[in-house]
Amino acid sequence: MATMKALPQLVALHYLFTDKGDKTVAHCLDLDLVVVGKNREIAETRLNTVVRAQIAVAYRTGNPDLLFFHAPLEYWDAMETAENLPTTSLEIETPPMVIPVRQKAMLKMPVFRAALAAVAA
Repeated sequence: MATMKALPQLVALHYLFTDKGDKTVAHCLDLDLVVVGKNREIAETRLNTVVRAQIAVAYRTGNPDLLFFHAPLEYWDAMETAENLPTTSLEIETPPMVIPVRQKAMLKMPVFRAALAAVAA
């Protein structure tokens, strides 16, 4: 009797936010989905919409491979060094489930540098 292999499960999402000028880029690393918004709140709302749509399509079409297309390693490495943000939850309607979302923000801070001329003794 043949046994069916269990499908891998998506149990958490990882969102990386990067401020670029007057825009925020939001990236779901687990699904390699990227959106842009004028601030983090709008970018996250847009990303949640795209993530929900991707998961719904994966289940409706019976194509679980759509749930396992990770971002390149450089983004996962960036997430490790980024600022931790509070974890939230994303409710998915198809099928009904709640998935924890781990969030971090990647900020570029300006560094103002100056050097004084050597003072004669």
